[in-house]
Amino acid sequence: MDRISRRTFIKDMGKGLGVGAAALSAPAWFEHAVAQAQLDIPSHSEMYNILTRALSRGGHYSDLFLEVRQTAHIVIASSEIKAMEYGILKGGGVRTVFGEKVGYAYAETFDPETLADVADTAARIAAGGGGIQPIRARRMNFPQIISARKPIGDAEVVEKVRILERVDHAARAVGPHVKQVRIDYRDAAQVFTVVSSDGRLVTDELPVIYLRVTVSAARGEAVAEGMCRVSGRRGMELLDGSSPEDAGRAAAQQALRMLDARPAPTGEMPVVIAKGGGVMFHEAVGHGLEADAVLKNSTVFAGRVGEKVATELVTLHDDSTIPGMRGSFNVDDEGTPGKKAILIEKGVLKGYMQDLRTAYNMGEETTANGRRQSFRHPAIVRMTNTNLLPGVDNPDEIVKETKRGVFAANFGGGEVDVTSGQFTFGLREAYLIEDGRITAPIKGANLVGSGPEVLTKIDRMGSDFDSWAGTCGKSDQWVPVTSGCPTLRVTGITVGGTA
Repeated sequence: MDRISRRTFIKDMGKGLGVGAAALSAPAWFEHAVAQAQLDIPSHSEMYNILTRALSRGGHYSDLFLEVRQTAHIVIASSEIKAMEYGILKGGGVRTVFGEKVGYAYAETFDPETLADVADTAARIAAGGGGIQPIRARRMNFPQIISARKPIGDAEVVEKVRILERVDHAARAVGPHVKQVRIDYRDAAQVFTVVSSDGRLVTDELPVIYLRVTVSAARGEAVAEGMCRVSGRRGMELLDGSSPEDAGRAAAQQALRMLDARPAPTGEMPVVIAKGGGVMFHEAVGHGLEADAVLKNSTVFAGRVGEKVATELVTLHDDSTIPGMRGSFNVDDEGTPGKKAILIEKGVLKGYMQDLRTAYNMGEETTANGRRQSFRHPAIVRMTNTNLLPGVDNPDEIVKETKRGVFAANFGGGEVDVTSGQFTFGLREAYLIEDGRITAPIKGANLVGSGPEVLTKIDRMGSDFDSWAGTCGKSDQWVPVTSGCPTLRVTGITVGGTA
């Protein structure tokens, strides 16, 4: 099994996070393993043979996905390193597609004979129809919008720990009511190759960094939690400057603000969503615009292209070409260069997110939304950076025009039924709006409603914009995404509270 990992648990380290560089440096065997894994790629003729085997029992398309990924994970709590893991993931997966039928199998190796056996398995699963011969692959060129100025793989572990130490210190310095700080840091440097039966061959590198800071605060009997994320498709330069400290302070300040929260009200009322609250539209609307749901007729948006589905203020894009964003890439996991998919424009549904399989079955073109968690998973339709575009309204005026309602500053977890669009979202940070002013913080607030209905109730769209970086789950796969929006107002959403 070509997976190498090492875990180190360090406890009772005394004051601070002090530890020598030698104790935290990756060993020589690890560096060698990373380099060696990238040299074992099958030859062009071996790749062609694998694709031929994948189509030996029929099918209209096949591809081979090869991946090497170097990862690190560090957890800090109570100002101590609680866990540390770094490793290498290496392997290849073969897919055969016949109409809507998909055969997929993988192996944790680049060995050509093993991958040919894997291709036989994929061929058996998707057998049917007239088989074709793959086209000899030619290497494709594509725009390079993602790069790492300071490669993740070049950074010593001790360097990363020192950055997290700064986060911890900044959060605790906010005030004496900060009781606990937890920092979860993950990074990955991925190199992958895709070769397909239609003659495409691409190789690309993708970095990603994810830093999450969670702060618990307490004052008397009041307790509260704050959280901040920093993430992007960049190298270690993402954490240059004061961004680590800013994340620590932001999480701590949110926790302290929520110590004064009162029980949330209940009932239908206007809700002003702060800039960056795009996760609500990612979940409640975005999944319903993925073409695999359309093919199954399991979304309320199926068959509605050209119809008005939202107010004219709503323009929604899914765009993987935004430099540095967590959901961006140079090419998707099917080898298609990144694109911008226009989903809704001025309230009118323009199209859906497509991968190669759904595009073939719907007679459309792929929108470069074919994504996978790793070589262990087939590519499926997934969102990338799903953004509600800004409007012209002054964000402050949106609040001033709202006599009574809720200001949703930060979202927590939620549940969505893609078929109906019904959702429930928890609010991590929220406030009352009274007489056009943001007043008391509230706790226990949930938003309950329908995504398609919310689109028809947006009556103000701010000129500002911010985004939320997260990880999206679908079909037992998790991929990095971003969702963004300006400050906006929904004229009525049911607020479930405890007051």
